[in-house]
Amino acid sequence: MQKYNFTVPDICDAFFNEILIGDVFLNSYGGIDKFCGEIRTANCPHSNSVVKEMVEENGEGKVLVINHAGDKLCSMVGDQIAQKAFENNWRGIFVNGYIRDVEVIKNISIGVNAKNAYPMKTDKSVGVGTKDKNINIGSVLISSGDWIYVDTNGWVVSRKKLEL
Repeated sequence: MQKYNFTVPDICDAFFNEILIGDVFLNSYGGIDKFCGEIRTANCPHSNSVVKEMVEENGEGKVLVINHAGDKLCSMVGDQIAQKAFENNWRGIFVNGYIRDVEVIKNISIGVNAKNAYPMKTDKSVGVGTKDKNINIGSVLISSGDWIYVDTNGWVVSRKKLEL
């Protein structure tokens, strides 16, 4: 398991002019509370099919940032997706939306943040959603290739890897 020597407040103090501070507040559900990495984005209206595709890829050094853009309440991540992401070396999953299977996800050694739990799955439509396109989470514009730093204090995004 990766150990990190940063805190988000320290990053805010040291890199204030180089970061965007997250203003949407998410809860930690994964087996680790602190993670960082290069971002890959997924924008999902009501299906998490692109998320399932992405966690099958090698996620070494990466964090999957998911924006649930639909108006139907559903869970973007469950225990199977979290486990697959862990197995494929993703550092974390960051969901502007909901997850389920939280009692299992808390035992997987990966960072998982989300708004809350919601038990209903997505409708599983294939070909719905986009990968690696710009997304907004609150006032923060996020692009694949940006870097995210997350701990229990909050989250920040940088256009490049920070020298911590």
